[in-house]
Amino acid sequence: MAISPSAHQKRPLPFESSLPSLGEEAASRPTKSAKLQATKKVSFKHGEPKVHLFDPDNGHGISYPSRIEDTVIVIDDDDDESDSDGNHPQHQVPLTEELTVLSTVHGRQRRELRDITKHDLRTVMKYGTKSKGNFVNGDQRWKFEFGNTVYITDNTCKKEITCYKKAIDIQPAQITEQMWSNHHKAVRILKNDPQLVSALCLCTTHSVIIIDQSGSMNKCDVNGFRSRSDAAFGTLALDYIAEQLYQQGDEFFVDAVTIIEMNCTGSLFVHKEPMDWILFNKVLHRQRTAKPRSHGNYVNSIEYAENVINDDLKCFSNFDLDDIGAYMLVLLSDGSPSDQKPGDQMRRRDAVCRLSQRLKSKLTVYGMGIGAMGSDFEQLKYLVDAATEHGAEGQFNHAGLSPAELSTTFHTMATSMTTTRTELLSNKTKRTKTEKRYTMRKSYNDVDLVPLRRETKNVSRWRYDNRTQPPWKKVEFLNSDARGFEVAQDPFGKGAERLAYMFYEIKKKQIGSGYEKVGKSLVAKNSIYNEDERSKEKFHTDFCRSQQKAWELALQFNRAVAKAPLLKPAKDEVSLPPPIEFLQCNVYDYEDHWGAKCGLLVEKFLHGRFTKFSSNNGYVLKDDGSATIVLEVGEVKLTDFLQAFSHWVYVSSSNKMLVCDLQGILDSEGIRPTFRLTDPAICSKERRYGKTDIGLQGIRNWCRTHRCSPICRALSLPPMGNCKEAKH
Repeated sequence: MAISPSAHQKRPLPFESSLPSLGEEAASRPTKSAKLQATKKVSFKHGEPKVHLFDPDNGHGISYPSRIEDTVIVIDDDDDESDSDGNHPQHQVPLTEELTVLSTVHGRQRRELRDITKHDLRTVMKYGTKSKGNFVNGDQRWKFEFGNTVYITDNTCKKEITCYKKAIDIQPAQITEQMWSNHHKAVRILKNDPQLVSALCLCTTHSVIIIDQSGSMNKCDVNGFRSRSDAAFGTLALDYIAEQLYQQGDEFFVDAVTIIEMNCTGSLFVHKEPMDWILFNKVLHRQRTAKPRSHGNYVNSIEYAENVINDDLKCFSNFDLDDIGAYMLVLLSDGSPSDQKPGDQMRRRDAVCRLSQRLKSKLTVYGMGIGAMGSDFEQLKYLVDAATEHGAEGQFNHAGLSPAELSTTFHTMATSMTTTRTELLSNKTKRTKTEKRYTMRKSYNDVDLVPLRRETKNVSRWRYDNRTQPPWKKVEFLNSDARGFEVAQDPFGKGAERLAYMFYEIKKKQIGSGYEKVGKSLVAKNSIYNEDERSKEKFHTDFCRSQQKAWELALQFNRAVAKAPLLKPAKDEVSLPPPIEFLQCNVYDYEDHWGAKCGLLVEKFLHGRFTKFSSNNGYVLKDDGSATIVLEVGEVKLTDFLQAFSHWVYVSSSNKMLVCDLQGILDSEGIRPTFRLTDPAICSKERRYGKTDIGLQGIRNWCRTHRCSPICRALSLPPMGNCKEAKH
């Protein structure tokens, strides 16, 4: 029997309406017009007794040419139902000649294993087709077929040899060029820039599915399937993957699926592949090629799943929990775990608990038992309960040996994930941050006229250094006699993410009471959004880590410039290339009037014309009228060193990182002009540098607009694809 997920564009599924059981088929033979309508959907129904068909013709066409009209079938069996007198009745079909077909012990066992009743066999013999089977030890065997049930007898048609059910043949999807294009696009995104997918509301779920592939999954006791393993992969493809694809329609999305096969060890079958029709076909192929074997050890597979999810979460280390997608962990097994060493149960539980504590309601753990009533699924229930106790969602379902239950369970999970996807996309759309209420000051002047807030309670100064552990180190105030600080109530500057406030340290007055300003003016920076107040420590850490990394890279770049022969002053010239410096930042901690711990990000105030030289969206300052100097490479603009710095970082990091969003001043007061910069953006493949790190998208933006200057050539940097220097 073949079912096909054809007509991908249209709903409903290609297996649409329930077909009759064997007995019902016998009662009403389909007409030719009914035969032409045999492509309707079949869903597994709880009420269907034994046989589940997707094509009433079984792919052979309905004709009953050989109804064995010259034989009488009498099925006599030791385990037959008795009448009221305890006798074993004979079920006869009145035909012209009388023969008795006797069941063997082997035949009865096969029927029990494959859940075929004698009533089914009678129906096969009465309405099925008869054909010659194979020769065994020189004896001809006969094969009777009806629906998906096959019955084999000896050459006399008297002795039952065996019986079996034809497995459902699920046809693969027909893949179009557009499907392949979307698949390759999704693979690139999941591999190279999963954070961008979340930011653009494309990826919202990652399903990690553990499928038992121990030896017991070879049992062929699930109606319509060759084995338990066959049923697991088949219903996964039909009722989980295909169902979500139909519900999603033609909309492009990049939800991920990981499948782990569990036996002695956990082996990876699919790792973070997009949910699409290519994956559907891959699971169907695995349905036919899987070879369950050995034991079912839970520990290795569950810890493998934990590692997969943790590796995924590393990409979102700078995201709030509300901003990442949802995860589903599915455990499908047909019994208790084989690994029963001391500590194995605790290892299984600890892995699930760690994930649940980390992801909370963003994780759903499903336990699915496939097996006869009385099978031991206490460990599956135990793990689901552990997940719910630690903040995750959890659900256990015993599907038994019913394809209807398996189908229903996977369908429920598919519906749940579709609902989750819709809610997350809706929340991401609605969850726009709100700016703080403030009044901008025109300039950083008139200190005595600015409303100030004074803080002197438990004030301390901290510096971030990622080379030490812990990275935050307490340091002295800039002025040894400082006892606190004052900060303006209204900002004088505003960036894309931060507000800038006037700030200075204060000390106690030598004469009289009160405080007075001490030292140079500084700048305090705070988030522009109310929501960031809940994660201020992360806000400060991201800012300081980015600025410190940029400071380190600038030092290395300055050394590279100093060593480059073509960047030496030309003959009779004295001007040197301008060094690039990033400000060092600190955090001032204090307690407010209510005793709450607070902090402000503080750095030096830059005196001069503040300029934005580049951005993480590809912007580069053009025709800035920058001063020039003459070097061995020729006459160059000073600002060309900034763009060359970004190029140098990109090349030096093996194309994994880029420093952009360069802004600050060109300090020309000293003997040598110096770029003093602040608040850079670092774009990296791992997106480790805060909210302005937009990953590969930022790097691509820069590559698209960068134009190499003679400085790039002097530093032996390879030309970009659309650079002026591309020909050299």
